[in-house]
Amino acid sequence: YTQIETLAQSLLEWANAKRVNLSLPSLRVDSFSKELSEKLTPVRRSGLTFAPEAGTQRLRDVINKNITEKEILTAATEAFAAGWVSVKLYFMLGLPEETREDIEGIAALAQKIVDLFYANPSRPKGKSVTVSLSVATFVPKPFTAFQWEAQNTVAEIAEKQAYLKSLVRSGKIRLSFHNREMSALEAVFALGDRRLSAVIESAWRSGCRFDGWDDVFQASLWKAAFEACGTDPAFYANRRKGFEEFLPWEVLDYGVTRAFLERENRKAHRADTTP
Repeated sequence: YTQIETLAQSLLEWANAKRVNLSLPSLRVDSFSKELSEKLTPVRRSGLTFAPEAGTQRLRDVINKNITEKEILTAATEAFAAGWVSVKLYFMLGLPEETREDIEGIAALAQKIVDLFYANPSRPKGKSVTVSLSVATFVPKPFTAFQWEAQNTVAEIAEKQAYLKSLVRSGKIRLSFHNREMSALEAVFALGDRRLSAVIESAWRSGCRFDGWDDVFQASLWKAAFEACGTDPAFYANRRKGFEEFLPWEVLDYGVTRAFLERENRKAHRADTTP
């Protein structure tokens, strides 16, 4: 939102009088400024949230996330200078073209931000820093360049989560993961067709309710529902689709051509560098 600073300024007088904290959800790293930070802090400093998505520049280029590590570190430096002591970063595991070096880059970037805090002479005195890493599983979505991609299996994501956890050695870094089995189910229904309606009904009849809540979600019931309906979730989520394949959602027109998405997919895999 291009007028965020003006909006924040207009809210300040009311927020301060009501002792209401003004905060923002995930911010664009390249739009964060000292002026904006000053507008967010009069009542109580909540954490700042940024979404680098990937741990290395190479992988950010693959997913067309046009921010650099320098921009991320600059935003963190300005936040610490303005008095923040808590930064949250969103990442994804299982992105197309991901390697172990990309996973290592997540931990390395978090550590660089911790080091920046203690190297900053303007940091709040007597306080320590907290860098929270929220790591989700990549879910391919329709009408995107990655709609043909296969999602990592639950076992593959578990291995990557364990590897990332082994790389985080600082007590200043907090690491959390999204439920990988829930993400697997999300991919199935994101990429699925009408045959899944029977699976949904079967799961519901067996007791599935409020599945977005970790304490209610029952992966075993969903697995049984797929088996009862003779449906393989891997068919939808864990295989690479060919460009020649007609995809279930192509009966809809979202104003983006298949040719454009195919071209962007090839560019992401470096098979085609033409604009």
